[in-house]
Amino acid sequence: MNREELKEALYKKVGCDVQYDGWPCGTCFFSIDESLTNQDWQALLFYRGDYREEDLDNLPENVPGSISKIIKLVS
Repeated sequence: MNREELKEALYKKVGCDVQYDGWPCGTCFFSIDESLTNQDWQALLFYRGDYREEDLDNLPENVPGSISKIIKLVS
């Protein structure tokens, strides 16, 4: 799933597109599943292109794994 497909899947899941370039806000993101953590949110922010790696303080070691987790939850 590429960035645009993930953005669309997130919108279909939560109905929120208020942030940068049509992505969901944090509140809506966390409503997807209770297993989502701040590390998953920061991985998404990094993947979206909102922040550089050095700007994030809780980026998971395995960003692709975190993005895969998100994809599974919205697919």
